[in-house]
Amino acid sequence: MFQRIQQYELIDADGLWYRPWAYGDPQPDGMWHGWLIFFPLGRGIAIAPPGPETTQSTVTALAVWAAGLSHVYLEGALDRALELAEQPPIIARLTDAEYEALADAERLEQRAEVERTAADLDDAAARAARADAERIRRERLATESTLAAAEKETAKVEATLHEQAARDARAIAADADRRRRSAHAEATAPTPTRRRASKKK
Repeated sequence: MFQRIQQYELIDADGLWYRPWAYGDPQPDGMWHGWLIFFPLGRGIAIAPPGPETTQSTVTALAVWAAGLSHVYLEGALDRALELAEQPPIIARLTDAEYEALADAERLEQRAEVERTAADLDDAAARAARADAERIRRERLATESTLAAAEKETAKVEATLHEQAARDARAIAADADRRRRSAHAEATAPTPTRRRASKKK
């Protein structure tokens, strides 16, 4: 089952705008394939390059990879996707699932609104509408929580890397300072002189 990882800014391709998304596809061996999917605005067929962009050992590592993609990289991936004559089967599955989920959510919201309007006449219908609305809210919160957790893990990994780099830099500076002091001490140390023994007459 695909998992949303990262959303990016819109990309213009000859007047058509696409919304890029990074998705994770868990594999039976525990690895994660990373896909870039481009959804056209105004609905339409989602497109993607012919294969996954990366394979990572964990979903956290995949989130770190996705967070580091540049706009130029995304444009290149979109160009490769547009050159394909046919959709890969995996994109067809994902497109159907995404749009079906959106359609279901819209139908649920419309039904909830109708039932809320009829609440003055039918209290039972009003309770059902509130239940539907609450379920939709929980599903949205779960999705947002997943994205927030991935972003938090990415930030933690980046912070750890920065801290390690700072520690390494301080260690190098301290070692260089010790070497400089040692060299200075050797250069300025007084040279012992030997005294001549006087001859006895």
